[in-house]
Amino acid sequence: MKLSEAIEALCVATRADGRSPETVTAYQRKLKPLVAFLGDIPVEQVTIDDLRGFVVHLRDRPTRWANHPKHQERAGGLSQFTIASHVRSVKRLFNWLEAEGALEHNPARRLNTPQPRRREPKAADMRDVLALLQTTDGGSAADRRDRVIILLLADTGCRLGGLCGLRVEDINLDAAWARVREKGDQDRLVFFCPPTAEALRAWLAVRPLDQGPWLFVSLGNKARGKLSPSGVQQALRRRAKAAGVTGRVNPHAFRHAFAREFLLNGGNLASASGMM
Repeated sequence: MKLSEAIEALCVATRADGRSPETVTAYQRKLKPLVAFLGDIPVEQVTIDDLRGFVVHLRDRPTRWANHPKHQERAGGLSQFTIASHVRSVKRLFNWLEAEGALEHNPARRLNTPQPRRREPKAADMRDVLALLQTTDGGSAADRRDRVIILLLADTGCRLGGLCGLRVEDINLDAAWARVREKGDQDRLVFFCPPTAEALRAWLAVRPLDQGPWLFVSLGNKARGKLSPSGVQQALRRRAKAAGVTGRVNPHAFRHAFAREFLLNGGNLASASGMM
């Protein structure tokens, strides 16, 4: 079995196990450079020296962000976190091949995963969140949509994928909850406050009806249909620029902010973990 065939087989098995399409895509993206580095050779020919050489290659590989002042802990070009994610995918591939009986000897068994220094998670500042909301007071369809996006992220701590995957039928305005699908096919309920419910009603009143069942849809003339994760991130960046906000306003920062506010208001860590 060649490397490319092994990667494809792993992806099929991963999807069959109920993991999300995003997980499958991540394996494909992280393992593609391995094939480019070693060539599409039979998996039986891969050695620990080959894999260590691949890690060295990643450390020396330049990126377009290599000289960016905000990036720390650079190893050559790729960050330690990125290198570690590649190594975890490589180990996953060969561990899976060994478990499936496709390999008698696992060359990744002695491959060490880099342990980058973990920084304290950065949460969105609630003053920045309020500043973003102020940019949505115009009343246009884009204003109403983006207001709901900001409020749902801050109010529920849902993931970006769960937010983009919301359908209109997943919203219960009377009971003030939404059903989000995260981590594959797992569903959970998230609850929101009256201001978020009010913003949802305002958005649903102007939401285009010809773009499918999705709660959040694109509003441009060229892009139609379901709003993508990158579309949400672009909307947040536009709002941040308009508000003059320079702090973190990415969706993950909203999740950190949600957890922080929950704990500061008397919640416990176990409950916060279960809600996120």
